[in-house]
Amino acid sequence: MLDVLNILNGLFLVGVVASDITLYSDADYIHSELENRDMVTVISMHREWWRDDSKCKYFGVMVPFVRDWPVIIKRKDSETVNPPEPDKTAGQAFIINRKVCPGQPDEAMFRVADGWRNPGRLLEKWHFAAQDLHGMREEYRPKWLPQVLARIERVAQHDARAKAFLDFTTAATKAKTAEASNGPSNTTATAIGSVPGGDKPEAAATKTMLPTK
Repeated sequence: MLDVLNILNGLFLVGVVASDITLYSDADYIHSELENRDMVTVISMHREWWRDDSKCKYFGVMVPFVRDWPVIIKRKDSETVNPPEPDKTAGQAFIINRKVCPGQPDEAMFRVADGWRNPGRLLEKWHFAAQDLHGMREEYRPKWLPQVLARIERVAQHDARAKAFLDFTTAATKAKTAEASNGPSNTTATAIGSVPGGDKPEAAATKTMLPTK
């Protein structure tokens, strides 16, 4: 089993925060079983047509999350604490971990976005601003990140594409950590599309559903 904590530590240990980028969905990705949260959908995104990297594809996953942390609402003379709701889907988390451009080596990354009250739909041409997590200050990190990585890890025990996503993220994080400490690393991460059957990344955007635990 992979160590999600080590992934998190590595993500925030290295790198410099980059600007957000807007990504557009290449297709419709839909979670049909809303009560089943142990689900991982591989997604493909792109940038605006006029950019230099418009022919590049950005691959990642869409994963449900719950609000497992309290929310404090402060008013002038009072403070209200809304307790966690661990049994209610709050939205969808989006994690982009690989950029693929024609004629260039694949680029590892870790960009995130979320859709609150999103019932499980990422429709074609729908877009979001993807934030770079490397080096992000603690107060700006998504609170759902640990649970989502743990959910991906559970699904990865049964699904090759989820495992490929996690393997790629783990290897890329280790490489960045090593580079920060010792200079450039030769570590190579497994491509997200390198799953049994030789699927290409464009063909890997399929859904995995497991019983909710």
